[in-house]
Amino acid sequence: MPSRYLPLWIVLAICLATTIPSLFGLAGWRLDLSEEFAVPKRVGEIYAPEEISPRLLAYYQLAGPFTHTVLEWTACCVAIVTGMFSFVHYRLKRDVTTPIIGTALLLSGMLDGFNILAADRLTFPVKQLNDFVPFTWAVSRIFNVAILLAGTLPFVLRPKQTRRRTQAHQLRSVLLFGLLFGLMAYGIIHLYSRKFEIPEALFADARIPRPWDLIPLILWLLAGLLVLPRFWKLQPSLFAHALIVSAFPAIATQMHMAFASTALFDHHFFCGYLLKILTYSVPLVGLILDYGNAHRSELALRETEIKLDAARQIAMSLLPTGEQHLDGLEVGGFSYASEAVGGDYYDFLRLSRGRFGVVVGDVSGHDLAASILASQTRAYLRAYADSLDDLSDVFTRLNNALVVDTQQRRFVTMFCAVISADRNSLVYAAAGHQGFLLRQSGDVETLDSNFLPLGMTDQGKVEVTDLAGLRPGDSLLIVTDGITEALSPEGEQYGLTRLLEFLRQESARPVPDLVQRLQQNVNEFCTGIPPSDDVTVVLVRWKLSPPQV
Repeated sequence: MPSRYLPLWIVLAICLATTIPSLFGLAGWRLDLSEEFAVPKRVGEIYAPEEISPRLLAYYQLAGPFTHTVLEWTACCVAIVTGMFSFVHYRLKRDVTTPIIGTALLLSGMLDGFNILAADRLTFPVKQLNDFVPFTWAVSRIFNVAILLAGTLPFVLRPKQTRRRTQAHQLRSVLLFGLLFGLMAYGIIHLYSRKFEIPEALFADARIPRPWDLIPLILWLLAGLLVLPRFWKLQPSLFAHALIVSAFPAIATQMHMAFASTALFDHHFFCGYLLKILTYSVPLVGLILDYGNAHRSELALRETEIKLDAARQIAMSLLPTGEQHLDGLEVGGFSYASEAVGGDYYDFLRLSRGRFGVVVGDVSGHDLAASILASQTRAYLRAYADSLDDLSDVFTRLNNALVVDTQQRRFVTMFCAVISADRNSLVYAAAGHQGFLLRQSGDVETLDSNFLPLGMTDQGKVEVTDLAGLRPGDSLLIVTDGITEALSPEGEQYGLTRLLEFLRQESARPVPDLVQRLQQNVNEFCTGIPPSDDVTVVLVRWKLSPPQV
């Protein structure tokens, strides 16, 4: 089952990493380049006059912008890479959470890249840098969380209607909102930097130095406390949990910016950028973990496939192979499972005194356990048939053994017929399974069940039925319900009537060819529709020239 949670140690590590910048600040280890940027004359307090040079002054003037550029491009790269991987993950897993993350991160990364290009004056000149950087930061943060809310709120507010939408429709909606919000954010930043005066965004002496950052802070509180937990309950997945966890550093980011950062490139300014990188990285951690889980699941699946293939080969090896050469009889059959392995099997038994036995078994279920029980049943039956002459005794012993082995959790329906040496009569036991006697005249006689399925109860002796008067041209048909219940693309069942009619039409064929042609006919009837149950057919025909006994 896919994990719904990030590992606890990762969640704790993210929480600890969120608090580290604040702890460093309290301890006096501060990354504060604001004073050097604003008052380069402070260099004189550190260096002797003869040590001061234009290069040294330039270094202190550019230290803050350079650090800002490095952190912003780091955040941009993390966001874009994570966003692209999120869409790749969606193609593989079809988890609707991932395009929400991907769209938000991809567009946020592009906005971050645009902002830093503008702040470094590589796209167009920015005159009011002290207001441009805080304002564009707030705009990009607002639209980042807005994209997340636009992608998750429909699931929270209208879960039933959203669940009925196709994944493609959901993805288109997320991409549309993301593109719309991204264009709006870019338009606002571009217009205010080129056409309009940038709003004042930094008030160093105010109680709330950067009031614009209150908007994304409120939105993140709404998302982290109400929307995202509800979304995770409706769409439980590792990525939905990652969204909740990413809200913690995102809220801490806005707390630093709104209430503590009083100048460009001060300690809290850089704390916000470091925490933004952490916010972007949480989904990337989720991606890495999920790919690791997927890799382990794939290895386990391959190992299971190898085991199932071995079980399939063993099950197929237990079926009769080659043409059976018998005096007075033509026999043929086929069996295939609806899944990798199944619970159907058939067998031909050469018994003492020239008798011949034919058996079809159908174990409940069509999984690996059913296949193992079918093999076990075959071994029991062969052992008892070799040591006991009476079919009733054979089935009674077999039933008692299966009751003990299965603890009545599984059962086996079985039809077994023993044909006499002179081929004129047979005796059969039908445990929850019927057979059909097809007379040469065209009449069909149903050979009904005369006992409960094997393994259900150990009460009583299994009854058998004698059948005499068998003539050349008569046939014994034993099938499992997988063939009669096989469905066409239109939902029509193959049915017993169609099966008997096919056998009448093709009766001139030798039995081995006839059963092969029947298998082809069933496959053609079910074109494109896999069988819902295992399919087994056995046909025994009395030759027109009976043996001389």
